[in-house]
Amino acid sequence: MTAPHDPDAGQGSPGRRRPFPGRRETRIALAVLVLLLVAVCVDIALLAGRVDKVAVDLGADDSDGRTWVLVGLDSRAHLPGGADPAHFGTPDDVPGTRADVVLVVHQTDAGTTVLSVPRDLLVLRDQRPTRLTLTWRDGPQATIDALCFIGIDADHLVTVDFAGFAEVVDAAGGITVDVPVPVRDPGAGLQLSEAGPQRVDGRTALALVRSRHPEHLVDGSWVPAPVDPNGRASTAGAVLAALTDVVRAGAPQPWRFQATAWAASGALTVDAATSLTELASLARADLSRFTVLPTGTPLAGGLVRPPSPETNAAVAGAGMSCGG
Repeated sequence: MTAPHDPDAGQGSPGRRRPFPGRRETRIALAVLVLLLVAVCVDIALLAGRVDKVAVDLGADDSDGRTWVLVGLDSRAHLPGGADPAHFGTPDDVPGTRADVVLVVHQTDAGTTVLSVPRDLLVLRDQRPTRLTLTWRDGPQATIDALCFIGIDADHLVTVDFAGFAEVVDAAGGITVDVPVPVRDPGAGLQLSEAGPQRVDGRTALALVRSRHPEHLVDGSWVPAPVDPNGRASTAGAVLAALTDVVRAGAPQPWRFQATAWAASGALTVDAATSLTELASLARADLSRFTVLPTGTPLAGGLVRPPSPETNAAVAGAGMSCGG
């Protein structure tokens, strides 16, 4: 005789039936999600609290595009850990702070333009000519005003010093640079004895940017590299592009991305109105292609380089203007 069909067959006694499938797992998942959201919010708050702010008068709006001015500062008061002071000098040897690297990033719906501005560009400060790098001695506002002289109206300002830059590169795991020929600069602490693509740490990346008197290895001998007025500006743009690439590549690795964000938040100083969200938008921008801002011929064969019609055309062509 066939037993009557038992709808509860194989499920045990009615009083010990399994809970609705997934109910407990859902509660656990929701709890974990809440904890993650709280952790992210706390992390964002901590990161935001680590970014220093500076008061500066910037553009009224970014309706014509968002213009970032990124400045690498050369104060000897903050050197990378383990750095040889002989490669930098002490605060007594080199007092004050200068704008060692100036990069301008202009973002519009049509794309992003990156200009590496030569530090020795001739600008006006209080109606007197001076080099762009020296304007920072009078504070960030002086540098912003000097850039307005050539048509660059800044909406955001971001600065980083020697030590901070090296820390960010190290937190990102180093950057990859392509060295056409072996290069060294004892004064900057630079020594790359092999040519080709290679991974470098923060101190070496900084040495590349700072190098003023590079030497190339030719037929077994170190000889002065050909003079390139755009050399430092070109290197600064290339290093920024390499750093952006490695930060993007680390985004799928939460531990690496978090370490880089933590290092950057402690290294950067921004204008009072710039938020962490806006900084994140800058990090997502395509900075791989850059142009060295063209200038006139160096005066009397020296460092100072006057602006030229090509300077104004490059700024205007990027969609920037300044009424100051």
